[in-house]
Amino acid sequence: MLNPLVRQAFNLLPDMLYHQLKYARVFKKWPNVAQPTTFSEKITIRNFRPKTIYTNLADKFKVREYIANTIGEKYLIKLHAVFGELTAEIYSNLPDAFVIKANHGSGFNLVVHDKSDTTFEQLSALTRYWTKTNYYKKSRERHYKKIQPCILVEHLLQDEGHIPNDIKFHCFNRQGDMHIFIQVDYDRFGLHRRDVFDTDWNKTDIRMGLPNNPTPMPAPKNLPEMVALAKRLASDFNYVRVDFYEAEGNVYFGELTFTPGGGLCKMYPENVQHQWGSFFTE
Repeated sequence: MLNPLVRQAFNLLPDMLYHQLKYARVFKKWPNVAQPTTFSEKITIRNFRPKTIYTNLADKFKVREYIANTIGEKYLIKLHAVFGELTAEIYSNLPDAFVIKANHGSGFNLVVHDKSDTTFEQLSALTRYWTKTNYYKKSRERHYKKIQPCILVEHLLQDEGHIPNDIKFHCFNRQGDMHIFIQVDYDRFGLHRRDVFDTDWNKTDIRMGLPNNPTPMPAPKNLPEMVALAKRLASDFNYVRVDFYEAEGNVYFGELTFTPGGGLCKMYPENVQHQWGSFFTE
């Protein structure tokens, strides 16, 4: 843990040096930002040198228009409300179950299974905290800097009575030669586990920050459709992570991520860092 004075000095560093130091703290070596070769080095550079388009596509509200125009509105999760500040009237019109989230960063979300278990005052305080939090200052991922915060309330997806697993497509595009690895996050709000599969749903030996699940998830029923959609959404980028859910036989879009984990997720075996890094250039 950093003491307060060191933390204050650390937060005053320029973005580039800030991310280099964070990388060094995790990987115990300095990142090569001049000639990056690993996945984490290339993601680290994106943190302080993003493309302009990343801002709108990382905005969880604005990205919906992009998705509707690119693959179709049917893949969007139903939106119950979007607002800058929760009011009593908005709260009273919300359904019994929903997901509430902020659009401008990571970690601003809450699954509400039963609205009677929470109050307007509780949700109001929570969402106000989210919108008042400057996620750029928190993460220093520069493409979040100009996102105007708002709150979204989405339909709560369930599959056979359970929240569906997160199915995340890491899409690497090197001059049209695309490689895809599929990350599955199990029970993200409970005992969080993670597996990585190829596009034929063969489980790989890759481990990303978390233990593997004791029982790998069976292949999604709509796997070919998901792969095709991921390729379409990734076609204009060197690398992007495209997140989907499968619920009640349907595919739903989650989000687009350009700097997953800020580039600080440890990956095993160690050669995966260089393999994934070789699949795209910035």
